[in-house]
Amino acid sequence: MIIKLTNAIPGAKDEAIALNTDIIVSIREGNITRDDGTVDFVTFVFCPPHGTWEVTETVDAIMEKIKTS
Repeated sequence: MIIKLTNAIPGAKDEAIALNTDIIVSIREGNITRDDGTVDFVTFVFCPPHGTWEVTETVDAIMEKIKTS
């Protein structure tokens, strides 16, 4: 199943991202310090071997999207 989330990385912030829920291994929330020193609170979605995506939705919001899709 594919869910639509919102990118949180600089350069692509607020752009839509579609992720396949079949390859999500873990989801966690936390702070990240950017290269310019700013700190953002994001949700990390780990999808190996493709990497980790930073999104604006919370863990609960992502779980709800998965549950209702």
